Amino acid sequence: MLSDFTALDSLGFEALKNALNQRVVVNKVTLLPSGVNRVWVVETNVRPVVVKRFFTGKAGTEFETLLRARARGIFVPLPFWKDKEYIVEEYIEGEGCDRLINHLFRFDIADKIGTWLADFHERLLDDRGHTILGDAILSNFICSEQNLFCVDLEDARLGAPVEDLGQVSACILGSEPFFTPIKFDLCLRLLSSYENASGTDVKEQVRPHISKRLRSDARKKPLFRRTLVAAARGLERGWPEIH
Repeated sequence: MLSDFTALDSLGFEALKNALNQRVVVNKVTLLPSGVNRVWVVETNVRPVVVKRFFTGKAGTEFETLLRARARGIFVPLPFWKDKEYIVEEYIEGEGCDRLINHLFRFDIADKIGTWLADFHERLLDDRGHTILGDAILSNFICSEQNLFCVDLEDARLGAPVEDLGQVSACILGSEPFFTPIKFDLCLRLLSSYENASGTDVKEQVRPHISKRLRSDARKKPLFRRTLVAAARGLERGWPEIH
């Protein structure tokens, strides 16, 4: 008999009970797409929550980064409970920014992402250096009715802010429709919002990081390899003139 890998396992149910500190009635469990871990949205009679099972050993990183970010006023999910492999955290209802940016071309969302990243990098700066997301992809940003949230912080680490900016910019430019004028406008709008919020100039610093990400993506997307590599080479020379 095959196991149902979409179902929340017994340890996940135990984590859920510990997090909510009471017996709960589970109304619905939905498995979300995840590249490495297993992630469920669990609707209960108390509140909806997200239960994550980590196969990467990074549950502690995500939990601690969420706590630090929340303490500094950054919009991220509230973490309720963790053990070695599981985290239970707040469910953020909203729409993924991948669709809002790459399909609906929402400039206001580009502004919000740029401002969110600037706040995150500034407020989590300490004597060790900058904390960066390490996985600044559009699908990790959720736009709720009130605010913009980042919902996946397991890859957070010390690094240079332009690494996050290069990755999120590559997500915009290197997704269909590829490298159109409106995509460059969205990318530059995000970077301008970051500059305005942080008081730093990043547009020229970020170009090589975008190129690096596009070359990396080219290895994962063989059908679009030539397009991505050509764009990476162009950005290494400078920003294109958009008319």
